[in-house]
Amino acid sequence: MNAAAEAGGTLKGLRREMTREMFEELGAIQCTPEEILGYIGTTEKKLSAWCRKTYRKPLDAMLGMIRQDGLVAIRRASFEQLKKSATIVSQQYNRFLPGAGVSPTADAEAAIRALTAVNVPEEDLAALYAEPEEP
Repeated sequence: MNAAAEAGGTLKGLRREMTREMFEELGAIQCTPEEILGYIGTTEKKLSAWCRKTYRKPLDAMLGMIRQDGLVAIRRASFEQLKKSATIVSQQYNRFLPGAGVSPTADAEAAIRALTAVNVPEEDLAALYAEPEEP
């Protein structure tokens, strides 16, 4: 018997059998519980029981942890691509470090200017500050 089967066995579904490795692979590629249920051909009750038996944790908790593995893998792949492409480096630099190289006071001054700037047409200002008419 292999280590996966010893650790928690397989979950027999209508469409296929799921091992621990398959569950972790599906979770890492960001599959939802509903997608896993359809892929295996089982019920949520059976999947939850299998997960508790295999990991000694509830389905939601384990799937949340395993999905993080996939996000880490995506980030690692992104950093590998960064090493190969100056264009991607520039895009990611602007995405993650939009204020790099700009002094903090420049942002504050721009915000103050935007808040205090008055963009009222001249004729409206003239009407507001015109001399009152005598009765």
